[in-house]
Amino acid sequence: MTIQTIPLNKLTAVEGGNPRRSMDAAALEGLAASIKADGLLQNLVVRKDGRKFRIVSGERRYRALSLLAERGDIEKKYPVPVEVRGGLTEADALRLATVENIQREQLAPMDEAEAFATLLGEGASLEDVAAKAGVSVLTVKRRVALASLCDEAKALVREGEFSLSVGEALTLATHDQQRALIERLESGYHYDADDIRGMLTGEKPAKSLAIFPLEKYAGTFTADLFADEDGTFFDDAEQFYRLQGEAVEALAEHHREAGAAFVEVLTESYAPWWQYRAVEGDEQGGVVIHFTPSGRVEVREGLAKKDVRPSVAEATAQAPATPKPQPEYTGPVVRMVNAHKSVAVMDALLADARKAKEVAVIQMMRGIRYHGRIAVDAHPALAFFAASDKPPVSYSAIERTAQEFVTALGVESGKRHAYARPSRGAWDTLLNDDKSGSQLYAAVKSLSDTELEQLHLLLTVLAFGQESMEVLDTTDSLFNQVAADLSVDMRSRWVPGEDFLTRRRKDQLEAIARESGAVSRLGKLKDYTKSKLAVALAQHFRRCADDDTTLPADLRERGRNWLPGAMLFPAVTSDVSAAPEAEDIEDADEMAEPSDIEDDEDEYTQAA
Repeated sequence: MTIQTIPLNKLTAVEGGNPRRSMDAAALEGLAASIKADGLLQNLVVRKDGRKFRIVSGERRYRALSLLAERGDIEKKYPVPVEVRGGLTEADALRLATVENIQREQLAPMDEAEAFATLLGEGASLEDVAAKAGVSVLTVKRRVALASLCDEAKALVREGEFSLSVGEALTLATHDQQRALIERLESGYHYDADDIRGMLTGEKPAKSLAIFPLEKYAGTFTADLFADEDGTFFDDAEQFYRLQGEAVEALAEHHREAGAAFVEVLTESYAPWWQYRAVEGDEQGGVVIHFTPSGRVEVREGLAKKDVRPSVAEATAQAPATPKPQPEYTGPVVRMVNAHKSVAVMDALLADARKAKEVAVIQMMRGIRYHGRIAVDAHPALAFFAASDKPPVSYSAIERTAQEFVTALGVESGKRHAYARPSRGAWDTLLNDDKSGSQLYAAVKSLSDTELEQLHLLLTVLAFGQESMEVLDTTDSLFNQVAADLSVDMRSRWVPGEDFLTRRRKDQLEAIARESGAVSRLGKLKDYTKSKLAVALAQHFRRCADDDTTLPADLRERGRNWLPGAMLFPAVTSDVSAAPEAEDIEDADEMAEPSDIEDDEDEYTQAA
């Protein structure tokens, strides 16, 4: 080996000549700083290319040198120690570059995958590549599977947008399927590797997959009337696979008779496309038919085989991430069995009302955790009052009942996800804490008929309330009809307090004072600020609700009966009062002086 020096400006790096597709800018800066301080410690390998010398290995060092030259730290003719290799073919040059890269700084996984595929495609063994890269044989298998991805998927893995596990799962898909999944992932859908693998290996045989004449199929279809053929499925999956298999064999025979160089039928979920290349010139092309376990068929013609060792081809024929053992029952059979068992239990539950109600309450309490199909989504009104220091009596009654069942069922210490919000009350514990189905079943069975009825009732009502919390319901809605049938009167359940009154305008507070009769005690309303008027009104309504006998009986009754239109069923929003009449203030029989009101305020503040 002879080392000589060549000026930096006589060297060139050819696009695509390096298996390393991505170079870390920070690492390149570090290498440039090292060369500037200590010089170039390792020579480059080049070959003559016209008047230039083309880099075979050492492109990172070359780029670091070029960076120094651009900054003026070294001359453009800086002498670079190189080894000139003669008689190298393109394949030899790429092989040397690949080995040099995997022996040095770790390649990005996608670059590594294509580098490994290049070496294996030229006849290297798995053990040789693993030894040169300093990784296990399994890692080589896992990486090389990525080399069969479509270009779009490779780019996303290379850029770090897709994890390695997602990339490996995508190897189970055809290129068209990969592109469709990429589109969904980039549109905001979230699928992890297990989700993708499940979708691909558990795909139902759709009508659009069939490559055989549909008249040969004697079974029935399940169809979505509003979908295309991808929404129509074969009910008899076994018959579909038999007919599809016969069609694949006929297709393979057709290509054999047509003189294809070779015809291969692949039946695994994963197809190692990296082992093939497009034919060149007058080469006779072969055909690969990929018949996946889901029934999908992909045909590629005009292919030539790379020089892959038979042992390597066999060892990498299946994606390492795909489990080898086949299940005892196919997906269609499992669905059929489960359907039969489910309807049988449904039929039995119809004859046992008690057992059906037990199942109902269990599913209500576990459905929000995706264990069942009945999910109680607690009405937001409950969360609204959960943190209140003085919740209304109605909320307190609901929470008290819920706490009784939390204790009776023994679910006080339910588990929550590490990032879940804290429980907002006993009603929240009943609905959201993770619970063991079998333990919950044992607890529910121990309830009396009356207790079970009450629990079922509680879980039902926790989800019921006004449909929207953002608008007043002024319609003849289900909510208002139910409230009317129940004769719900907010006068007996709600007292106008500061939380409500301070959110009203001054003119609205003055109207409330006149409508409720409070003006007879409060005196001239214009002498009050908004906040003082709100406090005075709140104290007046509380005294009326408490039946304070120091107030006249008719005034107490009028205060208890006052209700804003928004609190009616349905709500009435035209509650803007008329302007005050002069005599309402001037001719009041029991006019209170401001000092009297202040005394009342002090008294109630001390009592609180």
